[in-house]
Amino acid sequence: MKKLLFACLLGVIMVVLAACGEEASTNTSNGDKKEAKQEVETVKVGSLNNLSNASLYIGDEIGIFQKYGVDLQFESFKGAQPMSIAVQTNEVEVGTGAFTAGLFNLLMEGDSPIRIVADGSQEKKGYPSTAVIVTKELYDSGVTTIEVLKGKKIGITQNGASVHYMLGKALETAGLTFKDVEVTPLGSLGNIAAALESGQIDASSLPSTLVEKLVANGQVEIIAPISDLVEMQAAGIYLSGKMLENKDLAVRFLAGYIDSARYYYKNVLEATDISSEDYSRDLEILAKQTSIPKESIAKNLNYIDENAEFWTEDLKTWSNWYLENGLIQTPLDLEKVVDTELYNEALKLIEE
Repeated sequence: MKKLLFACLLGVIMVVLAACGEEASTNTSNGDKKEAKQEVETVKVGSLNNLSNASLYIGDEIGIFQKYGVDLQFESFKGAQPMSIAVQTNEVEVGTGAFTAGLFNLLMEGDSPIRIVADGSQEKKGYPSTAVIVTKELYDSGVTTIEVLKGKKIGITQNGASVHYMLGKALETAGLTFKDVEVTPLGSLGNIAAALESGQIDASSLPSTLVEKLVANGQVEIIAPISDLVEMQAAGIYLSGKMLENKDLAVRFLAGYIDSARYYYKNVLEATDISSEDYSRDLEILAKQTSIPKESIAKNLNYIDENAEFWTEDLKTWSNWYLENGLIQTPLDLEKVVDTELYNEALKLIEE
């Protein structure tokens, strides 16, 4: 009888030990998986430190990209053109700038491996992220519409820059072209602002955060937001050849970006509760990254598509304008330069 009891007790103990061992094995396995998920790869992202990168800044800061095993390292550039060259040479893996004639020439004539994969920002009616402005003196004298800019001195950063294109399209809404005005390349947005302040130029186009400051100082007046005149795909997200070779990382980065764009659209751009702690935190993130005052950011948020979907057809408009103005020699082949396959794979990853 004692032997029977002993055998039964021993059996119970072995079952318990086996169960404990299995649980320990399961916990170890889960721990390994969890540890694997925590391993992240760093992606270098070119940045102009402006609000068109809002979803990138917020998504990286609050951990959205980390869900996909990606950590962003921002590299600052002073212009879209040097950024595109850095993407071409794999100095950075991701570019986030506007569409310059230089980028188009790089994409087509240089047979570049760079591919555009998502929306960067758009000029969308109701979201005044850029505006056509004139000096207050001229505005007070009656220069209050695009039509009256004929014969005036217009400041741009450089030929083939996005400012050049946006002002050109704005002039066209009034039946004008750059042949009807005096074009003055000034090199940077800061130089344009200074030239307006000193009266060296009559008009230009600047981001609304800069415009707000100049208006407050009594130096300029707004003729119209660009988005009220013409809607456009203003900037894009594009990847380097090296990044595209690592397809898994490219898809995970893009999934993080789309997810971040959705968060930004719902919780920042179209926020219903601007008194929430999360909204305040998100604005603080943008203020830190852009050096733009938090109060100004709230009034000048850039429009980014809810799903970061790129407006491919509008790229033809840019290409045609640059061609007509002799800034590029070869029209863009949209099928070559826009990669929709990666975007679709990223959507599938988000849904998993």
